[in-house]
Amino acid sequence: MYSIKRIEYSGTFPKGFFSIPKKIYSGLDFLPEESEDYVKELFKIKKEDHKIIIYTDHENIRLAGIFPKAENHCYFGYWESIDDLDLNRQLFEMFQKDVIHYGRSKIIGPMHFNTFHRYRLRLGDVPSWGMFEREPVNPVYYPILLESLGFRTSLTYESRFIPAPDIEKIYRDKGRFVATVKKIPFEIIPLNSENWKTYEDEIFKLVEKIFAENPGYKPINFPEFHLLYNQDFADKLCPHTACLFRDKETGKLVSLSFCLPNYKDLKIENPRFKTDFSKLKNPTLLAKTSGVHPHYRNMNLMNYSGAYGMLKFREFYEDIIFCLMKTDNHSLHFTEGVPCEQAFYALYEKHLGE
Repeated sequence: MYSIKRIEYSGTFPKGFFSIPKKIYSGLDFLPEESEDYVKELFKIKKEDHKIIIYTDHENIRLAGIFPKAENHCYFGYWESIDDLDLNRQLFEMFQKDVIHYGRSKIIGPMHFNTFHRYRLRLGDVPSWGMFEREPVNPVYYPILLESLGFRTSLTYESRFIPAPDIEKIYRDKGRFVATVKKIPFEIIPLNSENWKTYEDEIFKLVEKIFAENPGYKPINFPEFHLLYNQDFADKLCPHTACLFRDKETGKLVSLSFCLPNYKDLKIENPRFKTDFSKLKNPTLLAKTSGVHPHYRNMNLMNYSGAYGMLKFREFYEDIIFCLMKTDNHSLHFTEGVPCEQAFYALYEKHLGE
């Protein structure tokens, strides 16, 4: 019989918290990216305005109950578990007692505080690529466990892998944008590690503007932004396809496109484009984060940022993955009708009392 402990987070983590994932994912070809230093710093930032409770048996299961002080619902994150429904039922019942105690009726997860950080489960079988950078990954039984515990899908997402033989269809469909991208009335700034240093503060402000209305997104400060988007991240970016668009009249950034190679096969902790791209045998481009400032939407800037990446794509890459797009997002139109391999993801919720 497992003994699950309820531990109110006060600055330290219980024994086993960072070793449990290694047990869960042993034998699998992927492992969630979880830097111990990053998690510790994030919890330190978030404990100022969140009640955080960790539930764990120190060996087989863990979960963080996240209770924002300014919201009327709560989240669960950092959930990792062996395939044991009874164990999970015991843990979630303990968590739900706190949900009721703190006056919440809706649970959302898995979400590591908000959608800026890791969230969602990957559904179905493992795709051909295994895992790309910062992709939500998990054993295939995780969705089954959640659904058995009364959770239901709230939002869905997908990634699309376009193999080399089908890339040409994108060029045919988007030819007019590729042909005219250098004529648009915006300055195109290649997003390399040097330009990141120059525009870092503006990129942070633009991210906030672009994603402020996304479901689950909440404002973050610069230190939190910097945990994920920093010079190490900038050094990974592909300087030939990642870009910023700037309004020539106002001088302000209006769109961004973060693209980088899939370095996963190299198994390097902090890869850099300058030193490591040449080591990739069949480079795959990850079309990661893209967006347009709300005041500049409906001007085809998403198409043009994609077209900019296409200018040199053939020179450097074999294929591409369009990563983690919400299933009703406008960005899906860029690859509509192109043969692809899809992976699906979901965010879950549960309303207590239903």
